[in-house]
Amino acid sequence: MMDAWETIPWLFLGFFLVIGGVVIGGIWIIVVAMRKTRPKLPEPQVFTPTTATSHSAVASSATTTVSGLTGDVIAEIDRLVAADQKIHAIKLYRDRSGVSLKEAKDRIDHWSVSTTAPHLAAVSNATAVHSSITPATPTVSAVRASLPAAVASDIDRLVAAGSNIAAIKALREHTGLGLKESKTLIDGWAPHRS
Repeated sequence: MMDAWETIPWLFLGFFLVIGGVVIGGIWIIVVAMRKTRPKLPEPQVFTPTTATSHSAVASSATTTVSGLTGDVIAEIDRLVAADQKIHAIKLYRDRSGVSLKEAKDRIDHWSVSTTAPHLAAVSNATAVHSSITPATPTVSAVRASLPAAVASDIDRLVAAGSNIAAIKALREHTGLGLKESKTLIDGWAPHRS
């Protein structure tokens, strides 16, 4: 028969086996729990493109459409496309619909602006001004002649006050010209004295 001193090593061995099992089991539970809480990749968004004429029908409603575009957003995209500001139109389309850059660019490249849409009244002047100016190098006199008198006098006031940045912004809004062209025109702009 074994005496008490001979059973102590076996007790220690049993004790360490139980403790080791508990530790290994605890680690396993933590690993499994961590795997289940791992962040998942977002599911890709499904975008159903609309036809070229359907966006003008959507523009009359103020509610959000399936693609995430409201009538106001569509009107703004129409205005940007008509003013030949495709980069801003692509950015707005991407922000509101959640599509990729390539999809947004393809959609804006094939965007047809409704000519009967009421929101184009503000764009018609910019489009007319932009089309009346020769694309090579517009002159200050040609631009001044194509602008409404109130806009030309506002630009005169801004240039006279030394607010060239505000004058460039006003010129771009009303003509649809690029930044470089507008800056060149404002640099050569002499306020008209009446």
